[in-house]
Amino acid sequence: MPIVETALGLLHAFEIASADSGCAALALGGEDFARDIGAVRTPSGEEIALARMRVVLGARAAGVLPIDTVYTDFRDEAGLSRDAERVRRLGALFSFSTGVYVLLSGEAARLLFGSALIPASFVAIYGTVFFWWFAAALFDDDFRWRWWRFAPAVIIPFLHVGHIWASPGWLEKLLWYGHIGLNSLMFLDALRLALVNAADDLVTPRRRFRLAIAMTVGVFGLLIASAETIERNYLLPDTLRMLHAAAIFILNLIFGVWLLSPRRALFADPAPAVAPDDGWAARADALRAADRSAYDRLMALMDDGVYREEGLSVAALAEKVGVPEHQLRKLINGALGFRNFSAFLNARRIPDAKAVLADPDNAKRQVLQIALDLGYGSIAPFNRAFKEATGQTPTEFRKTALGER
Repeated sequence: MPIVETALGLLHAFEIASADSGCAALALGGEDFARDIGAVRTPSGEEIALARMRVVLGARAAGVLPIDTVYTDFRDEAGLSRDAERVRRLGALFSFSTGVYVLLSGEAARLLFGSALIPASFVAIYGTVFFWWFAAALFDDDFRWRWWRFAPAVIIPFLHVGHIWASPGWLEKLLWYGHIGLNSLMFLDALRLALVNAADDLVTPRRRFRLAIAMTVGVFGLLIASAETIERNYLLPDTLRMLHAAAIFILNLIFGVWLLSPRRALFADPAPAVAPDDGWAARADALRAADRSAYDRLMALMDDGVYREEGLSVAALAEKVGVPEHQLRKLINGALGFRNFSAFLNARRIPDAKAVLADPDNAKRQVLQIALDLGYGSIAPFNRAFKEATGQTPTEFRKTALGER
């Protein structure tokens, strides 16, 4: 099994993989490759993202198995487990349920399930729920399992079974359109998750993937819901039904191939936000010489309080630093480990907020005014960020710090 470890080797990935008929796989040596191109290995793996894609393309074009670089942080077994399973598991559930849905779309194929038809139909109807969970886990760095995320999974079976067993009439129609409506809401929320915070995302492969997967699967899901609604009232030609199933199958196949390819930058858990006073300098020691001046200018601006500007964006900060936006994104993500811009700003804002809230001289100062002075546009995002960082609301923290009851 050949291993691609240099830039020259990457350019000839297909030739290497197809040079010997006995070759069964093509692997990427991430550490040596990064060293060859003068890059520093980072938690996100962005510096070898292109190499990973080229190795996958070269290997598959040659008909052999692509193998990702090894996970080198052997001491972090929990990180390895999370890296491989969390989002990918949800994506696999979505892909599987969509495949079952395609098989159930044809009358002849349904006979293959026999007595398993009913449980298979339940797997199929959960496809939208799985996609919603997958999108939330992938696009939201603060993703947590909460009770309301399971609500659609509880409601959908009742809607599905209810409209099947209900007699034709208003109740049956209500259950049917309720099912279609709930699916549409989940697809729309997946689109929201993918697009709303895209500009805040510092992981380049994931930011690009937001638009691709959300628009492809999300919009296509809405079209499916529309088609099923039309089919309820009008008999669709068999050819159109076959095209409908074939389109879903092709989409699922593409998604499955993508899911099986190594994309650690997408699936890795966010790096912990380190305190500026003791963590940032340590991570900066690994910077390339070419990035040092930009890093120093960035730190000078942060020390001057640029993070307190309301509405500060990556583009605006990049202009102040004097570097292209993509370079600043890579610097904050690669050197400091932040996967989104808000977390980077909060690493400075939250310590400032704690200092003000714990100061007796500011005991009468309104929490809203503190939030606005720190650059938050309203109280809600400040409360959310503060509780995420400290486990307490700003008011609770102030009472504890000042010894109040």
